[in-house]
Amino acid sequence: MSELSASSPYTPSRRDWLTGALAAPALALAGCATQAESTASMTPSSNAQHWQPWSMPGVRSFDLPAAPLPGSNAARQHRVLVYVPEGTAPAGGWPVIYVLDGNLMFPFIAQLVHNRSARGPEMRSGSAVVVGLGHALPEHSGEVHDRTARTYDYTLPYNGVGPDSQGRAQGGADVFLDFIAQQLQPLLRAALPLHPQRQTLVGHSYGGLCTLHALFTRPGMFQRHVAASPSLWWGDGVVVQECQRFIARYGQQGQALPGALSLHLSQGSEELAGRRPANRPANPEREAAAQAARALGLGNTADLPAALAAVRGLDCSYQVWPGANHGGTQLYACMQAAQVGTAWDTAQG
Repeated sequence: MSELSASSPYTPSRRDWLTGALAAPALALAGCATQAESTASMTPSSNAQHWQPWSMPGVRSFDLPAAPLPGSNAARQHRVLVYVPEGTAPAGGWPVIYVLDGNLMFPFIAQLVHNRSARGPEMRSGSAVVVGLGHALPEHSGEVHDRTARTYDYTLPYNGVGPDSQGRAQGGADVFLDFIAQQLQPLLRAALPLHPQRQTLVGHSYGGLCTLHALFTRPGMFQRHVAASPSLWWGDGVVVQECQRFIARYGQQGQALPGALSLHLSQGSEELAGRRPANRPANPEREAAAQAARALGLGNTADLPAALAAVRGLDCSYQVWPGANHGGTQLYACMQAAQVGTAWDTAQG
């Protein structure tokens, strides 16, 4: 069987997937040994260098080329992490949960989904394939994600979009969504039995912004959308304008959506109260953008469900996570995504 590693680009064949990811699910995260190898080579020692990496069942990874950043010819790679549940897929195929900021959020969601299907028979519940959409980081990097890459991939295109105050390119969300639709999803469908109408996209902050963009401009690409603390302020509220156009197109007597869709919005109580970590200074530029977004009438995440109620076939909810600041909503979003992305037998949309 061909090796699937995080250090070199690889396009898996259907045979690789079915024999590797399904028949032998005890495979490690990128760069880790298999569980069998870890157990065999483990030598009790007081020297931590002798300890073995922890591995997660059912996970493989591969890299695919990413579009160069504007103004750069430097090659970059999308890091794709895939968890495949044990056992036989449902008759229509596995549901899929696509996770933005995959380097950071994929391990949480994949483990939560694995827990649902790996317990005793009397406690098992619905499962799903989990796909982490991350970026290839330099070896031994201490970062949890590539901030330059995510800034470009998750922010929206509009006339006049340019670099942010840190000099990072912006506006690549459509290029990124094209990559998912035209390259990644066909590859996954060819390799694994997946349900085409049970797909969830989850994102936090800029990832939440991209998730809303996908819903408002490509409804039906995903059926469920989990957007935690979405950056509505970005670009002076460009996504708010997209929301308003979406409502005008599909609300009241407008067009019908391509199927039942859902949007699960959330924020933390600490971010709503305006409290932030003591070591994080105020950001006047961001606050000015937030004020411009609010001036459009839908600049607060809590306002969206009432406005989107006009869209037939869209179920929209809003949740406040107690005690969570902006960053803290990530963990809550992971728990919510694991539930939303697997509970297809009991709910629709």
